[in-house]
Amino acid sequence: MRGLTAPPFLRTLSAKLSQSKSGAYLQNVGGRLYNPKDVRDRYDNYGDKEWDRLEKSLHGVVEYEVTLHILQKHLPENAYILDAGGGPGRYAIRLAGMGHRVYLLDISEEQLRLAEKKIDEAGVRDKITAVRPMDICEMGEIPDANFDAVLCLGGALSYVRERRFKAIAELIRVAKPGSPLAVSVMSLLGTFHLIATLDARNFLENIRDHVEWDPETPFPEVLNSKRGSPEWHAPMTLYTSRYLKRFLEDHGCRVVEMASTNAITSGERKLEKIASSPEAVEMLVDLEKQFSNRPGVVDMGQHLLAVAITPEET
Repeated sequence: MRGLTAPPFLRTLSAKLSQSKSGAYLQNVGGRLYNPKDVRDRYDNYGDKEWDRLEKSLHGVVEYEVTLHILQKHLPENAYILDAGGGPGRYAIRLAGMGHRVYLLDISEEQLRLAEKKIDEAGVRDKITAVRPMDICEMGEIPDANFDAVLCLGGALSYVRERRFKAIAELIRVAKPGSPLAVSVMSLLGTFHLIATLDARNFLENIRDHVEWDPETPFPEVLNSKRGSPEWHAPMTLYTSRYLKRFLEDHGCRVVEMASTNAITSGERKLEKIASSPEAVEMLVDLEKQFSNRPGVVDMGQHLLAVAITPEET
């Protein structure tokens, strides 16, 4: 069955982007930055680690619990949800267990192979409508206005770099008008907040080798990592909360909540003393949830998380 006709605002979105505040940044970026094969290969090789990372460290547990906490405030009941860039299906499976129907897609076929296994183990196969290999920038096989809610969690929107404009347009296109859209990205200020924690002398002394920024200019609201830098697990774009909010608004969305994960637990320490105490872990997770959307804390987290309402059809 063919999808609904795209709303008029989507037909003129490309033209508007060239005049938008967030779109203007694209004019300053030279060359091709996003390489889908690089991202696909990384996550094909990463294997089970992507599933494990949200349960085997306190940082991962906090990220997972805070993200679910935010999502549950905004998702409609018994919704049909797109989990775009959902990897091995950790969120898709949890949401399916809550009664939602979920369409899972990811660029990595290895991650999706793992997802298929985990879906069967969880007994939620009847709630998963599809498990498809797909780039979030190229979702043409999905009809317009198809989902009650759209999620793009983790770092997918950061990994597509200069193609974030195409990716967000696609995420909006497949969502029903006036439905929740939840996206997360790598936090720019939260990442730089780790400089002292990591005692990152080399990073500071050779900063031009690691990020695409001239220190003689003001620090930006959005920043690309430098390809080939060992400081990053993959080439990415890092955002401030102000830029992410404006980016969504420039695409016609109404932002209803800005939050972040790991505002307290940023960094790479294992936190062994806290992890050894169930009472301490419970209190930490509760504090992370309460801190997650406080304006003075949002940019200190590791992932920024924005929930917006997609444009109403006009």
